[in-house]
Amino acid sequence: MKEEDFKLNEAKTKIVMDGDILLTREEVLRIPIYLLPMPVLSDNIRSFFSWGIKVHERGNYNHFMWLIRPGIVASQGLLYGAESIDTYFEKCRLKFWYHPNWTQVHRQKIMAAIQKHLDRPWYRRIYDVPAIFGQLFWHELQTPGLDICSDSGSYLAEVDESYDLRHPDPEQVNKWMESKPEYKVYGRYLPD
Repeated sequence: MKEEDFKLNEAKTKIVMDGDILLTREEVLRIPIYLLPMPVLSDNIRSFFSWGIKVHERGNYNHFMWLIRPGIVASQGLLYGAESIDTYFEKCRLKFWYHPNWTQVHRQKIMAAIQKHLDRPWYRRIYDVPAIFGQLFWHELQTPGLDICSDSGSYLAEVDESYDLRHPDPEQVNKWMESKPEYKVYGRYLPD
């Protein structure tokens, strides 16, 4: 898509989301492609492990991922990979962020970083379990070359030089975006 087409599509679609809008499944699946990739925070409301992360971090979210295509997220499970967002609809609250001034060039830079991560060999996409123990005791304990979900928040630095988080938890990424008025909440999803 050319930059002119991007601006034309952006002008045609009025984004009236102000962060208080609850999205349906269908609306999540129809998030315009020209807004992607989009940072997404999730809260698995049916998981004891997820509850523990939120209590420990004093926050609302326990997972960070990127919406990279309609209905597809790049997410760190046991392996970092692309998966359907459908797997989150039944058990997770979701919060979708966007930056209204990102151009297609900005989005391509972030997508390139995400794709580079997706293209790593499987043994470099494994979840960094020791990092969880480090966060549990508020120490940096990260296996070189491995990540936890919120490490992919660093792809924001591809287009925003003020991004300064090092091995954050999901809530730290959320609070960082909340502190930047240029980042907006597109909407939220709540499971039935």
